[in-house]
Amino acid sequence: MTISAYLTSTFPDLPIEVKDYVEAVLRENADDLLSKEDVAEAVGVHIQSSVEGLSDEAVDLVCEKLASLLHNGKNVNRSNEIGQRRLEQTVDISAQHFDSEDVTSIWKVSTRDTPSLVDKKKLEKAETRALEKTTKREIGDGSKIQKKRPTDLVATASQSTSRRDGKSDSSGGGSTMDVHLNNVDISIGPKQLLCGADVVLTYGRRYGLVGRNGAGKSTFLKMISSKQLKIPSNISMLSVEQEVEGDDTEVRQSVLQSDTRRMELLHREEKLQRLIKESSNDGDKEKYSTELGKIYTEMEESQMDRAPARVASILFGLGFTPEEQKQPTKEFSGGWRMRLALAKALFMRPDLLLLDEPTNMLDMRAIIWLENHLQEWTSTIVIVSHDRSFLNTVCTDIIHLHSKRIDQYRGNYAVFEKTMKEKLTQQE
Repeated sequence: MTISAYLTSTFPDLPIEVKDYVEAVLRENADDLLSKEDVAEAVGVHIQSSVEGLSDEAVDLVCEKLASLLHNGKNVNRSNEIGQRRLEQTVDISAQHFDSEDVTSIWKVSTRDTPSLVDKKKLEKAETRALEKTTKREIGDGSKIQKKRPTDLVATASQSTSRRDGKSDSSGGGSTMDVHLNNVDISIGPKQLLCGADVVLTYGRRYGLVGRNGAGKSTFLKMISSKQLKIPSNISMLSVEQEVEGDDTEVRQSVLQSDTRRMELLHREEKLQRLIKESSNDGDKEKYSTELGKIYTEMEESQMDRAPARVASILFGLGFTPEEQKQPTKEFSGGWRMRLALAKALFMRPDLLLLDEPTNMLDMRAIIWLENHLQEWTSTIVIVSHDRSFLNTVCTDIIHLHSKRIDQYRGNYAVFEKTMKEKLTQQE
């Protein structure tokens, strides 16, 4: 039985776009998808989100069957195969692409949901006109250039550091991945947003940061991302704030390149293999081969061979078709480059992820995919969002910023609302 026939017979109502996409990903990444876990990571979420009522156990069985069909029923041992081929030739992971058929993403349910491709000539003219207008305004009144603008208020933050946190950070890290922010003060100019607030971010929890408009939610995130509020050095952190700058880099490659350690290993691998080939000294060859072996070990431990398929899955979930994933980033509008920035953060999987209104740039199907993806997130997330449904689905805790202080609650937004109503009732 073929993969296509299996999907058609098992899920008659599976959208043709999803079926074609799943088949394309499996066929073009067959060398990387060697187990049901690999298949589940690459396509499992797309199948589950497209079939109503499909349980996690059922998805596992489906992915196990797909892995078997992909390799004609043979059990493939990943480590043995890598070991046999490791030093024979370069395996350029960055060049692994799956050239799937041109399929239409299920996320594109209407023309307003489609990515707006930019006319490069019109874009260049518009940017030139904008620059000319800005220059004329500045030249038109030279005195204004010299004047300071008192209305440009700068946000500042301070906190108290405990001796325990100081020792842990000075020693190069610590065993805990929790974040403790003590006695936090945040101000914008003369306006104080927080005064003596304490916040604890427990590792693995997903926090929704809520409060009225202007209370300082986004500013609080910026103070963390800019490191004005100190986070332990052993905790990696990413904040999705700015869109990706458009250039000639392909969308998929742009996400892959965000993993700088991966790129370093690939470049070092290429250099060592060239040195082994060019060297005539047996001692040098042995030294280079030993280092190359260590690099391959790190590649295997970090599952670098899965990266291309994982990136493709994330991008597809956020609305990029396989064809669009091969297009230059400069051809996409700002909103779609914000999606690309989100894709990079999801691919990197930091210890602390900061998201400010992530659903603003997404259509409904991409929001549903993101909700499912974040529910499986194993590290810490802090989210600012006005989407109550999103907060209810994703968050395990709520941080309430109000009256220059912070209160924390266990549970999603619905639980928080219920608790607040009970408090008001008791006060009456």
